[in-house]
Amino acid sequence: MPGPSREMPMPKMTPSEAFTETLVANGVTHVFGIVGSAFMDALDLFPTAGIRFIPTVHEQGAAHMADGYSRASGRHGVCIAQNGPGITNFVTAVAAAYWAHSPVVAITPETGSMTVGLGGFQETDQLPIFSKITKFQAHVNNPARMAEMTARAFDMAISERGPTQLNIPRDYFYGELDCEIPKAKQILRGPGADESLDEAAELLAKARFPVIVSGGGVIFADGIEEAKALAEYLQAPVVNSYLHNDSFPADHPLWCGPLGYQGSKAGMKVIAQADVVLALGTRLGPFGTLPQHGLDYWPKDAKIIQVDSDHRMLGLVKQISVGVCGDAKAAARSLLHRLANRDVISRKNAGDRLKLVGGGRQRHRPDASAPDAARAREGDAEERHGLNRHWQYLLGLEQLPALQSGAEHVRGHELRQLRLCLPDNRRDEGRKPRPAGGCLCR
Repeated sequence: MPGPSREMPMPKMTPSEAFTETLVANGVTHVFGIVGSAFMDALDLFPTAGIRFIPTVHEQGAAHMADGYSRASGRHGVCIAQNGPGITNFVTAVAAAYWAHSPVVAITPETGSMTVGLGGFQETDQLPIFSKITKFQAHVNNPARMAEMTARAFDMAISERGPTQLNIPRDYFYGELDCEIPKAKQILRGPGADESLDEAAELLAKARFPVIVSGGGVIFADGIEEAKALAEYLQAPVVNSYLHNDSFPADHPLWCGPLGYQGSKAGMKVIAQADVVLALGTRLGPFGTLPQHGLDYWPKDAKIIQVDSDHRMLGLVKQISVGVCGDAKAAARSLLHRLANRDVISRKNAGDRLKLVGGGRQRHRPDASAPDAARAREGDAEERHGLNRHWQYLLGLEQLPALQSGAEHVRGHELRQLRLCLPDNRRDEGRKPRPAGGCLCR
């Protein structure tokens, strides 16, 4: 008879190894920050783990870089700094990541656990500082929970779509423990409740002048093609929410430009005539819906359908007729499926509406024959040429051009750093491979 089964013992490691292994388990390849004594033990392990530490000249810049990295890649952006003043310098950038819904993980070593309240080295009560600008705060209250709390901070940054804080007493990086490294959790979202989607589809089917506001949620969900398909079926004009000009292609005939501060007059005049507005993946923030250019454009009597993956955003800024708590991509696909079985009015009267859309876009374009416009075109061409050379370098197609001015030298340094961060196989040449079966555990 077979003997009794025995559980495999958990591997022994230091808390720094548990921390670094958990970063690896979450696919971290870059960490931005300034070197500090509070986390030197973990930092020494980064090269073996295949993690590149990118030093900055100021901690605020490190957190902004983590935010930008996250927005560009869709992955976690990670920043770390010295406890106390180094951590407080994160605040502005973490707040920016909060409102941009960027899954940034701010790792905040703090003063040693045995000197809390005694004025220990650079002691600052770091959790309250970030309490209103993070989606979740994890505090390691025992070295044995290092991997658990690190994993939770990473999971919550993705599931809550926003920055999280991982607070670690600086003496908790040392010691020895038995530890299992948690696997990263992937939480998938659906289109929303059937009842809400049916109600939204009914409103869209009856709309004579539907307009879609395409927001950041469309980008996060990789749902631009689904948004296009829905707009084309409804023959509905599309405007971008504030700061999300990439949420719908600008060369599409239904695109009318961005709303909000310094936005498109054509888009504002179009949405002012809507009888139904589909806010797809946007919280309809005030800076993107308040009057602009002397136009109080938000439609007062329109029915508003809002789709957002965060139920707390539904109806927060604008009163809504239907709220759909779901993924923007899945919701757009589901609405298109439901509309296929309905009599859709906007498909019958599309001609007049599209003439209005095209005419509005043309009217609000600058006069291409004006002298100022000609000078602007020359400047734009020169700028595009310069940017094209830099992108050619980033893509490895040519050498970086000779740079003369101080600003250009700074730009060259930034380009070299960006090139190293690009998700390209060339980036990995020369990197030490991660050992099989775990990079650090003894």
